[in-house]
Amino acid sequence: MLRATSITKSYGEVKALKGVDLDVDQGSVVSLLGRNGAGKSTLLSTIAGLLEPDSGTVIVDGVDLWKHPKRAAPLVGIAPQETGIYRAVTVRDNLRFFAELSGLRREACSLRVDEVAERLSLTELLDRKATQLSGGEARRLHTACALVHRPQLLLLDEPTVGADVATRNELISAVRDLAEEGAAVIYTTHYLPEVEALAADIVIIDNGLALARGTQNELIERYRTDGIEVDFEQPVDELHVEAFPVSKVGPATWRCVGVDSLAAATAALELIANLPQVVSARHIRPDLERVFLEVTGRALGDDETQPGSASEGLS
Repeated sequence: MLRATSITKSYGEVKALKGVDLDVDQGSVVSLLGRNGAGKSTLLSTIAGLLEPDSGTVIVDGVDLWKHPKRAAPLVGIAPQETGIYRAVTVRDNLRFFAELSGLRREACSLRVDEVAERLSLTELLDRKATQLSGGEARRLHTACALVHRPQLLLLDEPTVGADVATRNELISAVRDLAEEGAAVIYTTHYLPEVEALAADIVIIDNGLALARGTQNELIERYRTDGIEVDFEQPVDELHVEAFPVSKVGPATWRCVGVDSLAAATAALELIANLPQVVSARHIRPDLERVFLEVTGRALGDDETQPGSASEGLS
């Protein structure tokens, strides 16, 4: 359904995308996992045709998006990070506007509005003005506007930002249903429970590059990080151990990979001259957060901000 190849995009001297490839098949969900500033939003805006890349191609269902934008546009739906609804009119009018924009008319339009409203629990709100919606209700309407025309490729950029738990669960369920019905979905997030709930293919994106792809289990198996984390009494700048590899994860915290005995790791470290005292140690088990750290070298919560347009966010 989607074949994005060698996508690059720069904002002045900042390279937001550095040659990203991304394939998404019909009926599948791909979750882009990365920190703010990694390039997720820029990539989605490019795939949606909202932002022209410096180089690369985007093919949606066999249509070159940049050579034939009018043919490609109806195939794609996008819900950007910023909530894009018309607050002065009703929920129904918002949905009708986006449905008609894609070519739906009269009875077909009304039927589709009702279908989408039911799917995202908006039926009782159809005649309410968008100004009267809660934050979660507004996020559901925002997503509904993106899928009201039955896009073959749906792009959701951090769709649950600011949403309550009920809205988050509802959107996750709707995404899974859409994929089962044949849509291809790209879902960006930096919230790990959502990735796990989607049971999607995961693409780890960082610093404008797609660094790894696979299911959660595949990535955990590929980047296993079993071992011990040890906290010293004082910061340790350098540490070399012959018995097992070590890596720094904090000023006074080091990870010992390939050893699963707290006693063995602690004993080996305490024998090294001039090291501060070991104050605590814990067994670490492989999980998606540790995979992200292994792949990118930084924790998922370590956000970085890059310059760029506010609408794109470079996230």
